[in-house]
Amino acid sequence: MKKKLNKKTIRIIILLSVIFLTFNVINSKQPKEVRVKDYMPNKPMVKIFNGGFEGAGSIEIIDKIKGEFYQKKTLDTATMGVAVYRVNKDGYILVYREGETSELKDDYIDEKSNNNLILLRSPIKKGVSWINDDKSTYKILSVDEKMELMGEEIEAVKLRYRKDGYEYYIYFAEGFGIIGIESEMGNSKLIEVKYDVEKYLSKPIKEEKKN
Repeated sequence: MKKKLNKKTIRIIILLSVIFLTFNVINSKQPKEVRVKDYMPNKPMVKIFNGGFEGAGSIEIIDKIKGEFYQKKTLDTATMGVAVYRVNKDGYILVYREGETSELKDDYIDEKSNNNLILLRSPIKKGVSWINDDKSTYKILSVDEKMELMGEEIEAVKLRYRKDGYEYYIYFAEGFGIIGIESEMGNSKLIEVKYDVEKYLSKPIKEEKKN
């Protein structure tokens, strides 16, 4: 009886092991869940871009993150601008924008919304498309676009954006938000990230652009 019990126990152990291994193999082949919120900047940071208007580059300062919201202050040649985004499980939405301003306030997150532009939406899958209130159209072309970011190869989400006869390609990377924009008018790409946010906010624009 003891021998029979041992053989039976061994068979059960083998069967359970096979089931466990099979489950792991199947699970490992399942595509990773891609969440919109993963593409939100994950901490305050300074994003430095090349290209852009007249090839002068630009600086984006992510200085406040509150729950689903974050604000971006942009220094572009001699101008300043502000944008506030809301990022949740459903979408990556521009909710407030001030194109040019001569003076930057500390906090814009609680400002009344003046935009509702969906830049990225769930589900993040190739072929997903949508139309915004301003008649702009977006389509996800790739969720694993190979790109080089600051010397490392990463996978980015690639979108096609069309409005008023113009076409743009926008790239999102996890933890950073937008890292590149391509169009017939020129390209802009993230080339450096720094985290000394207060230092950048305290510098005059002209001095910052020289650096």
